[in-house]
Amino acid sequence: MNDTESLFSGFPAVDHEQWKLKVTAELKGADFSKVVWKTPEGFEMEPWHNRHTAVRPAPEVPFRRSTNHWRICQQIAVDRLIDDPALTGEALTEGAEALELCFEGVPESAEVVRLLEALRSLDLAKTALYFSGAIGDPASLLDALSALPGFAANSGALLFDALSAGADAALPIPPHSGFRTIAVDTTRFHEAGATITQELAFALSGASDCLSRLTKADVDASEAAAAIEIVFAAGTSHFPELAKLRAMRAMWPQLLSAYGVAADATAEPRIFVRSSMRSISTLDPYTNLLRLSTEALSAILGGCDTLQLAPFESAGSVSAEFAERITRNIQLLLREESNLGHVVDPAAGSFHIETMTAALCREAWALFQQIEAEGGLGIAEANGTIASMIAPAADARRRAINTRRRTLVGINRYTVPPVAEVVAAIQRHPDATKSSGYEQLRRRMIAHVAAGGVTPRAALWLHGDPSKNQRVAAFADDFLRSGGFEVLPAVTLDPETCNCRTLLRAEPEIVVFCWSGESDLANVAKICEVIQELRKETVIVMAAKPPENAAELLRAGLDRFIHLGSDAYADLLSLQHKTGVL
Repeated sequence: MNDTESLFSGFPAVDHEQWKLKVTAELKGADFSKVVWKTPEGFEMEPWHNRHTAVRPAPEVPFRRSTNHWRICQQIAVDRLIDDPALTGEALTEGAEALELCFEGVPESAEVVRLLEALRSLDLAKTALYFSGAIGDPASLLDALSALPGFAANSGALLFDALSAGADAALPIPPHSGFRTIAVDTTRFHEAGATITQELAFALSGASDCLSRLTKADVDASEAAAAIEIVFAAGTSHFPELAKLRAMRAMWPQLLSAYGVAADATAEPRIFVRSSMRSISTLDPYTNLLRLSTEALSAILGGCDTLQLAPFESAGSVSAEFAERITRNIQLLLREESNLGHVVDPAAGSFHIETMTAALCREAWALFQQIEAEGGLGIAEANGTIASMIAPAADARRRAINTRRRTLVGINRYTVPPVAEVVAAIQRHPDATKSSGYEQLRRRMIAHVAAGGVTPRAALWLHGDPSKNQRVAAFADDFLRSGGFEVLPAVTLDPETCNCRTLLRAEPEIVVFCWSGESDLANVAKICEVIQELRKETVIVMAAKPPENAAELLRAGLDRFIHLGSDAYADLLSLQHKTGVL
């Protein structure tokens, strides 16, 4: 084989239609659409793409960098830094290359002076500084920063959120080339439940608003573009999040061309990525390391310039230093051991990702044009259009999580009781962190026990084919534990004998039927009667989809059916109420 011969030339080509027929046969009569993924954006992605099915030509994603180097950023609260100026040195020594300094309140002049003193020891040519939070007057802060030795060489940004500052707010111009002063920040839309398409469209429209305002103030369009830092949050859906950043890069030249910037004069967009906060677990914080790793990988392979991951634990069950170090090590491992900084745009040429990038570009640009037709992002947000766009996607995501069709490990699936340190931290600071609905359920259980209550227990009654009822029992066990209930070891009994005393020996508050035979349903009414005679307060549940005579069974004493697709959150909340959890 010579150097130009394909590595796979010895294998016959796989025709797409032949492959599709093979998949259909494997589906045993099910429609091919069963394996086609319909994204939250609404477009469909087949499970396999090749050179014949992928979008051609692929979107051009301009990269002018020689490596895929990104800056590892660590966020430090300004108040904390002022109290302990050594924090910057510790972060930089342990691997951070950029610092995000977050103001919790609008800074007073004395606070700014103390901040500048804490920053004087830094080499500002090497350490990018980002400023976020309640910045206050950006011009005043820029003037103060300009007095720092070496600040003229700094390549950070003032993350002044131009999208929420209002149309009348003056947009600061960078004091020097390389430092950005305007942030088009889509994080709040992401946290509200926006889809990736919507995030991209909002970023384009926000950037367009800034470009329009600056060019009207006689700022050159290229200089105006160089003042903007695009800020995204990275979610846990790996390929779409990766394609999101590629799509932003692909559409950036098209946006700037509308302002008269020639393609050869268009600088790349500078993209700052944060980890998402909408899937964080406070009760099982170590599962956050998995989510943060996925989010970091997506951002890096998508071509982010700066990446800031929130500490994996924020409730206080471990020290802040430990949480920051472990989180920072995620990026260090991806760089030093996975060598992700070596290849520029490693997703280029992937038919699946190129197709997804093209679809995101198409859908986001159309939505961007719709927003522009309403007068721009500021007007669309003020009149409620943006909120109405996000609401259906947010509701769909909430339903997917509540029904557990979307798995969040450690939150709505595969949960474990929180360790004592986490419980103690939550009791010390009950409102310090945000929690998902499922974690609120388990926190209610923790509070109930702390107030002198006991954790309600569930007994699983197995019957029928073990290969089936064991799967049903595993489902019921995971279902109940995600609501904070204790699940007792399963018991195998014959429904026809109605021998319920063995099952009720441990006085469980809940009994779950994990039966595999439809004929067993004939015994449900009699068994419910016996259980309630023995222990009236017992809540009886069946782990199965409701049969045709479901209403009859519910009247006979069955409380509910739990199954894949049922609203698990609503069921668990109801079961907590019925078992005395306040």
